[in-house]
Amino acid sequence: MNKKLLLIPFLCSLLSAETVKSKEMRAHDTNYSKNYDNSSNIETTEDRVISSTADASAQITIMITLQAISEVTSGRSNNMATMSFLDNNRIQITEEIAEGEGEHLETLLTMMKLDKNEENLKKIQNNFENLIYLSHNDFLNKLTTLI
Repeated sequence: MNKKLLLIPFLCSLLSAETVKSKEMRAHDTNYSKNYDNSSNIETTEDRVISSTADASAQITIMITLQAISEVTSGRSNNMATMSFLDNNRIQITEEIAEGEGEHLETLLTMMKLDKNEENLKKIQNNFENLIYLSHNDFLNKLTTLI
């Protein structure tokens, strides 16, 4: 829970950040204009492409972050922590489903706020074949419907 509390202010600060617009100053002195045209201050096509790519990447990152925050806070989808835990521990969880018990499986059920009693663990074990080939979201949704 503490990690969520730290994540929210950080993400909010990203939302309120403004794009920094660079200012370009050009010399008007005709004696130096020839030298100035060859200086590195003039933005080349490559510079513009890199700049627009970085700007687009930042905007996409903000949109994805906003969508993830929306899903977590609205409860529409499985939260990021649960998905990450499943992604990092899928093999162990699958082995423990086959055994009908285990620390990783019980931790996952706790994260999903599902009761990890013996009856539920047996239901999960009996549905082993239906669970092992599912995508992460489908797997978590199936666990929810089983219990």
